Amino acid sequence: MGLGLFLTGVLALMSGAIGWESQKKTDEEVVDQLDKQKDKLDADYLLQKDNAADKFAQAKEEAGRNAEKMNKQAELTDLSTNIAENTVSNDINTAIDNLYLNQASDAYSWNNAAMQIGSSEGASYAGLAGSGIRAGSSLSDAVMMESATNANQLQFSQEAKRRSDNNNLASVLNGIAGNKVNILGNRIGADQNRSDSLYLVNSFLEGGHEYNQYQNQLKQLKTDYDFNLGQIKNEKEKHTGDNARANRLAAFFTGATKGLSTSYNLYQMGKNL
Repeated sequence: MGLGLFLTGVLALMSGAIGWESQKKTDEEVVDQLDKQKDKLDADYLLQKDNAADKFAQAKEEAGRNAEKMNKQAELTDLSTNIAENTVSNDINTAIDNLYLNQASDAYSWNNAAMQIGSSEGASYAGLAGSGIRAGSSLSDAVMMESATNANQLQFSQEAKRRSDNNNLASVLNGIAGNKVNILGNRIGADQNRSDSLYLVNSFLEGGHEYNQYQNQLKQLKTDYDFNLGQIKNEKEKHTGDNARANRLAAFFTGATKGLSTSYNLYQMGKNL
């Protein structure tokens, strides 16, 4: 009986030792897997940070190039607008000068025409007087009517020419006004290009939109990394230090209890044989 109980105790201890070693191996394997997970997590985090930094740097460089192009375009627009403004100014002066010259020429022509009408009328009356035809006769009336007709035609021609000049001037001025509107639009467009260029560059500086987006991306990467790292650490704590010893003790007593139960049953069976 004493030997049987001794063997029962030995079997229980062996079962406990097996449980201890088995749990130790499990803890070590879990810790090894967790260490590998941490190494991969660290590598992925660094890679994601590097990729984010590279993309931000590339975008910043591209923004600088685009901003430079926009500024150059604004400068070219300013140059062409300056030329257009000078052209408009010259067009205004030319239109006014042409109108003045035309009206001066017309006035000279009209004065000559009026003088010719008067001379013609005077010559006609002189001819009538020389022929002995008295004033008030039908021929005299005809001379008067012809003179009046010529004067009316001259006045009509003058008024028509003035209307034509005014219309031409109005057309020129309307065209010039349209050009000035286009010039103003070009000025505004050039200023907008410069403003957009400045915003584009500043958006990648501290406090800018693109910079803040980049910082938010880094914060999110760090948040995800810290969360996953915390999960790994918590799981590792369950299989190291005091927790590991507690796991092994529990496995030892569980194994010993099972070994004791099994060996006792075998002992009882041996007694009954």
